[in-house]
Amino acid sequence: MNNVSNTGRIMKIREILFNHTDENHELSILEIIDHLKIHFGSDYKVSKNTVRSTIQELRECGFSIEESVKDNNTVFYSHQYRKFETHELRMLIDAVSSARFITSDESKQLIEKIKTLSSKHLAKKLHHQISVDPAIRAQNKEVRYHIDKIHTSIIEQKMLHFQYGNFNIKKEFVLRHHGKLYTVIPLGLVWNHDYYYLVAKNPQENKIKHYRVDRMKNVSVSEERFIGTDFSISDHMKQTFNMYPGNVEYVEILFDNHLVNVVIDRFGKDVSIRSVDDRTFSIKIKAAISEGFIRWLLMWGSDAKVISPQHLVEKIKAEAEKMNKLYS
Repeated sequence: MNNVSNTGRIMKIREILFNHTDENHELSILEIIDHLKIHFGSDYKVSKNTVRSTIQELRECGFSIEESVKDNNTVFYSHQYRKFETHELRMLIDAVSSARFITSDESKQLIEKIKTLSSKHLAKKLHHQISVDPAIRAQNKEVRYHIDKIHTSIIEQKMLHFQYGNFNIKKEFVLRHHGKLYTVIPLGLVWNHDYYYLVAKNPQENKIKHYRVDRMKNVSVSEERFIGTDFSISDHMKQTFNMYPGNVEYVEILFDNHLVNVVIDRFGKDVSIRSVDDRTFSIKIKAAISEGFIRWLLMWGSDAKVISPQHLVEKIKAEAEKMNKLYS
């Protein structure tokens, strides 16, 4: 096969250097020619000088190629520059591996694509060590398309349409409100507890709500536009617990000292902490009063106590009494 164009030869030599060389692996001119014959056929003929000139052309076009002289004055070539370091690719692969909103098949496909960003030699070191039980992975293969449409809706400031549902006790997915079409103003996407959530405003109720993207169906971008706001996703998420929205109020909580790391993990190092005594400390935060917040507080048992507001104290008491009756 000798009718290979100059462009085809240049692109193939670039691909060979990208895929088969790195800081620890190099190829000589003869080895590059062997790779060309594997691709173009054993009868393919190309001179050493042609390969050398092609390497020079690639350099002039900005493709980084290192060379070193080894035994018998043989020159070896390698492409060592990568947009991603190996540890960065490993982090991306781990993120994809552990993401529950991605189906198992999609996870495998994405990981193989990430590996192509490195040489074949380095890719062998990128075996992912994190695994997620397939039983708890998302089953909705449309999620990736939903995410793209949501981003489009936000960027173009257009309303979003979709249906929404949940599983019933028979493990059947059932659309809410008999398949009613939801129309919302999209405010942002959030990745929380390994799932994507749409944060949106219902224009009729003027309330902010959260929708799990893998439970959305028939997502479409409307032609109807909305007026952008100065809504801050970051501030909203600081005040939201377990993706439950609610009315934002100042809350004061008393914690046992051993929970200080839990508090810093949840609210950040900027949270104001006041030492109460040798055993406890208190914080005052702005939080959305919701079922999610109440359950988060109850998770710490007697090591966390709400001081104010009083109506939240009463809600905590009522829930604690229900639990007591349940086990009595």
